[in-house]
Amino acid sequence: MKRTAAILLLALVALSAFAEEKNRYADSLLHIVQTKRMTDLERAKLYADITESYCAHDMPNTFKYGTMGLEAALRCDDKALIFRFYNYIGSTYTYRCSYDTAKVYLDLQVAAAESSGNKKLVQKAWQAAGNFYARQGQFILAVESYLNILKHFDGDESSRDYIIAHGNIGECYRRMGNPKRALHYLERERVLAEQYGEPTGIGQSYRELGYVYLALGDADKALECMLKVKPKERSAPVNYADLCEALVKAYLMKGKYQEALACAAECKYAAQWLGDPYIHTLTWNIYADIYRAQGRYDECRTAALKAWSIDSVSINTAPVSAFNIAFASAMLGRRDEAARFFGLYDRMMNERTDRNYHEALSQMEVVYETEKKQQQIASLEKERGFYIVMGVSGALIFLLVFGLLFYRHRLNRGKRELAERKVKQLEQEKQLVATLALLDGETAERTRLARDLHDGLGSMLSVIKLHLHGIRNFSTLTEADTERLAKARVMLDELAVELRRVAHNLMPESLSHCGLKVALEDFCRSIPIADFRFFGEDTHLDNRLEVLIYRCAYELVNNAMKHAEASRINVQLTVDARLVSLSVQDDGRGFDPDTVTYGAGFTNIRNRISAYNGKISVYSSPGAGTEVTIEIELAS
Repeated sequence: MKRTAAILLLALVALSAFAEEKNRYADSLLHIVQTKRMTDLERAKLYADITESYCAHDMPNTFKYGTMGLEAALRCDDKALIFRFYNYIGSTYTYRCSYDTAKVYLDLQVAAAESSGNKKLVQKAWQAAGNFYARQGQFILAVESYLNILKHFDGDESSRDYIIAHGNIGECYRRMGNPKRALHYLERERVLAEQYGEPTGIGQSYRELGYVYLALGDADKALECMLKVKPKERSAPVNYADLCEALVKAYLMKGKYQEALACAAECKYAAQWLGDPYIHTLTWNIYADIYRAQGRYDECRTAALKAWSIDSVSINTAPVSAFNIAFASAMLGRRDEAARFFGLYDRMMNERTDRNYHEALSQMEVVYETEKKQQQIASLEKERGFYIVMGVSGALIFLLVFGLLFYRHRLNRGKRELAERKVKQLEQEKQLVATLALLDGETAERTRLARDLHDGLGSMLSVIKLHLHGIRNFSTLTEADTERLAKARVMLDELAVELRRVAHNLMPESLSHCGLKVALEDFCRSIPIADFRFFGEDTHLDNRLEVLIYRCAYELVNNAMKHAEASRINVQLTVDARLVSLSVQDDGRGFDPDTVTYGAGFTNIRNRISAYNGKISVYSSPGAGTEVTIEIELAS
């Protein structure tokens, strides 16, 4: 225990010193920004350095000063600075697991880099794209992004992004269970990093080589590589947490439980310090692995359930949590729970080890190697000159004939595909017209009914109420009649309130007057267990679309109250220039989306969303609540 406490204290001192040094530097720059007059360009440059100082350890300040700097950079239209701010803010959303928002900033930084014409920025943009996909376990897209860095190679082998790209590709191979292929890229990264003195590449290569040797079962070699970089990784909490996880596995292979627990404690502190849900999940999985190895199954199950409660979706962490819960439950005699989580573990592992991953990655690598060889051949052909003119001429004739045949084939196929697309487009337009007509009719009918209820029956109730209140001579009435009259007045007031509520639910006036955001706020405010949150731009959408989204939210919330037995319902609306997203999440009893039979209401929602080329996703499992997400792209 003393050794564990000492190691934890050292980690605390290292992380605190790193953060304090970065904060002092940022504070000095902030003082300059706040006290001196300067141009937008000068202000943007200082904000870029401030944001970079916070980027690795302070997410709220990264977003705060990154946003302020982005405004200044946009005013002076500096492409390089605009790219930097998109990169910093996007990375913050990525590490907060807000992937939808992070994807928006990722697209913006790729566009900014390509419009600048700077290959270095393009490499950095694809580096960020690879990190974004790798973070979510989408390794096929991550490798494709990292290979784009190699394709944009500008001849500078000392470039940090060029060196790191090799290591990132190796890491993706390693995470997909192909350690031998990972060795090729990681050794290449190590050689380049040591040759050009790139510290990040040196650290990454040794860290990842340690992971690879661990996967190959060589604990001694794994520890040798990882312990070389452990002191340096303390300044990067995410990498440090991953390293601690690998060290724990190596120590467990050698039966060194105290050393494993010390690493787990360091990882736990890093998670608390950074507030990153990924590291929290990783930490509890580490503890579960240690307790399972020690036979402490109650503690193993508790730790794994905590990890599962934080993230039950990620392909990187969720299978580990599911396995530990299943194993511990089996050892504790919880057969139903064990069977359920073994099933979840088997399903996730099948997805993770799908052969298509390896085949697609190999195909991309072949394309890259082929293009690289073609460039080398082109250079040699320029030097050979006259002696290969005849050969080149023959090759050109062959290529011309082949090209004509290929072009003819492509032309025919293109015509066929165009015809198919037109048919499909006409079908979609026909469906859209029918759906819009149905929506218009339904909206008009709801509006008419709401108006008739409010203006017709409402007016009649007001007149009746006026007549009742006009009765002044109570002396001729018996006591029982007086009570009945008073009760009739109360019931009349209640009827008027209920009438207004029904009219409002049919077609709320706030939807047409104030827009979708206000209408949903009013709707959720009327339901005690509902909570509404809005993100993005509060702009008016197309009237039909606003009515559609409102009716979807109304139907989903009612379903949650009626069928899910939920105690809390969260409604979230996100609107930006390209996308509108509605999410309804409850903590009810949940269900299995693959086996449940959907009712007419939900089927109606799905058909109408499809007519707008939108998509609807259902995430649920028994006992874990339900989340329904609707996304519709807005016309440009």
